[in-house]
Amino acid sequence: MSHLNNYIHYDFFKNKELNIFYLSIAIITFGESLINIFVPIYLYKLGYSIPVIIMFYFFVSLNFVIFSYFGAKIVSRIGDKHSILFSTPFAVLYYIGLLLLENNIVIFWILPFLLALRMIFYNYGYHLNFINHSERKKRGKELASIGVITLTMTATAPFLGGILATDHFFLLFLLSAFLMIIGTFPLFFSKDKHEKINFSAKDLTRQITAKSERGNLISFSGYAMESIIGRTIWPIFLIIILQTTIKTGSIFSASMLISICLFYFIGKITDKKNKIKLLKIGTVMYFFAWVGRIFANTSYKILFIDSYKNISEKVLHLPWSAHSYDLAMRKDYFSFIVSREIIFNVSRILFLPFIALIFWLNFNPFLISFLVAGLFSIGYVFIKK
Repeated sequence: MSHLNNYIHYDFFKNKELNIFYLSIAIITFGESLINIFVPIYLYKLGYSIPVIIMFYFFVSLNFVIFSYFGAKIVSRIGDKHSILFSTPFAVLYYIGLLLLENNIVIFWILPFLLALRMIFYNYGYHLNFINHSERKKRGKELASIGVITLTMTATAPFLGGILATDHFFLLFLLSAFLMIIGTFPLFFSKDKHEKINFSAKDLTRQITAKSERGNLISFSGYAMESIIGRTIWPIFLIIILQTTIKTGSIFSASMLISICLFYFIGKITDKKNKIKLLKIGTVMYFFAWVGRIFANTSYKILFIDSYKNISEKVLHLPWSAHSYDLAMRKDYFSFIVSREIIFNVSRILFLPFIALIFWLNFNPFLISFLVAGLFSIGYVFIKK
């Protein structure tokens, strides 16, 4: 849920096994794209206040950190690809739990645990698999090539999800769960790689807090906070402004389609140009994308600003993601991935209560939260050189 990555591997076009595997990922991603932006809206429509919804994601991150090392050990045992397979039942249970939430508030406290386990097994498996198959000199192109395919497949998903979410959240959740199950079928027939764990929980703590890793700590924290505000606060803001899930889904789909046109081009540039320079350009563009959201109060303004945001996000995220993988390959990449994911979620544990407080105080909360996201987005550029 970026807390899930849509960018896969260029060898999709060359290797039959990878073709099957990435087809699986594309189907799963489509299923998730149907529902992702509508979960905060669903909770909001059930009557949960925005501070409570924010704390829901706080507990997701808390569960993630608690079980992250234990989850890494399981991923090591079952393999990269099959960890994605293993994550699917938790996603299905999560969606079923959302359906039952209206009549059983106790489930509200179980759902973050299910979502955290889904994220642990999916994210670790996904990133390990990408690292094992990508080529350093083509990594930007690899990220962009399959990203175009995945985005093209999923660009219509928010629109379709918006239609179903109007009166049929039940069907929307079931369809998403069904697609995720279908998407896992090829994984039963794929080969796998089992990563050894050569690090302890103490090693991860030392790696995260090391002075030499301070730039990564700032960069990963910046991503963690701006992205979670984008996935939780922005959809609620849109439903308040636009009133209907159809309009909300349409805006998301239209802005994604516009950004697709530049995606592959940006990937090719990433491989040829200095990634850090591109990061600096993308960071400035992305900061102003968040500032622009403050002025989004009509459908046309929202479409324009969200399209610009998606384009600037691609300019920023492609070199940032490619450089992150380069950093991972300089050391034990498994420990790098685990520590990075922990930083994402520790950051959210530390700062989400303050975002919830902003909405509880109710003094221009959307304006302040978008400014906060913009300030955190500046952190991208501090990634270790």
